[in-house]
Amino acid sequence: MLTLTRSGMVFSGSDADIELARADFEQHDWIRLPGLLDRELWSMLQEQLASSDLGKSGTIYQDLNVSDSALLLLLNNAQLFKVIETITGCGHIGCFRGRTYRIVPGANPHDEINNYREILTGWHTDLNGTRRIALSINLNTEPYQGGVFRLRETETRRMLCELTNSVFGNAILFRIDERLEHHVSEVEGTVTKTAFSGWFESEPDFRTLLAEGIARSLRRTV
Repeated sequence: MLTLTRSGMVFSGSDADIELARADFEQHDWIRLPGLLDRELWSMLQEQLASSDLGKSGTIYQDLNVSDSALLLLLNNAQLFKVIETITGCGHIGCFRGRTYRIVPGANPHDEINNYREILTGWHTDLNGTRRIALSINLNTEPYQGGVFRLRETETRRMLCELTNSVFGNAILFRIDERLEHHVSEVEGTVTKTAFSGWFESEPDFRTLLAEGIARSLRRTV
């Protein structure tokens, strides 16, 4: 239904598909977005990951600069915002902010990424005042073990879902709310987990986010 390409977003669904997704999300507070990334974009992202330092020293890219990240730029799309607003009923979306992370099974507990690993694997809400909806996209080229996404009610601890997301380009969309908390289980086996995760936020406007990103990029080159 929703596909991100190097040229932008493609919507191949119908009004009925949107209504089904809306009803599903309203009932469960999450939905899958299969095949969110197309094959050409997949190839480009793999080249970027291969040439980056991500995970080589246990590092993590946090608060990616929208002017430097193709995927982040593609997700800051007004047409996409309208579809997400309709499906989730989250209200106005101003921008999307996100990060790429990689978790190595059995990594040294003193790695720089360990603090983020603890955040991921501990139950949390992601609330910060502007975050409305969260998105997690699998970037692995081969299946990993563990790394299960779980969503539950904060007060009762009733489990709402336990999901694996091991197909490249597939995504999970879920609600950010004080009544909900989530976590990701530890990665097991020998395959590293690589994912892109972030939030559709009420503010700032994505044009402001882009302008700020360009300004930061220019300062780095001076």
